[in-house]
Amino acid sequence: MQYIDAYELARLGDTVRGTAPIVQFARLLDGLPEQGDAQAEWAVTGEKDAHGQYFLRIAVRACPVLECQRCMQAFSFQMETENRVQLVRSEADLELEDDHQADTDEVIERIVGSARLDVSGLVEDEIILSLPYVPKHDVCPSLPTQLADEPVVDTDKPSPFAVLSQLKKN
Repeated sequence: MQYIDAYELARLGDTVRGTAPIVQFARLLDGLPEQGDAQAEWAVTGEKDAHGQYFLRIAVRACPVLECQRCMQAFSFQMETENRVQLVRSEADLELEDDHQADTDEVIERIVGSARLDVSGLVEDEIILSLPYVPKHDVCPSLPTQLADEPVVDTDKPSPFAVLSQLKKN
């Protein structure tokens, strides 16, 4: 785990970078296949705006192994994401409406900053949020035998609902 002083990073506009094995992210691994030596590259950059508000820009590039929900085979999902979060001082500040945000269509996620913020937790969150809800290949390399052997549905049969439409007319 790597910790940063979030406010100091934002105040200085510095960047921290790193690489982490995906197997270190316990919440991410729940329900995923074996990850092998998959890595996540990340960078966290601090920012301060003209209003004196602090932000972190989190960029992550990773290739976690997912299971295709169509063919049930493992595949590497290449992802690259970037997110900007505002640092606030307390839990109560998470709920406050910002005048600056109300003027724009952009909704900025807020997190409670600290002098000891877990960077790996931020990176893991970004990966989790970037995963597809239903992971699948663009084109599956092969379908399970069960799906490939299913008979084609005969469309020449009359619909069972056709009888109902006749009853409705009477």
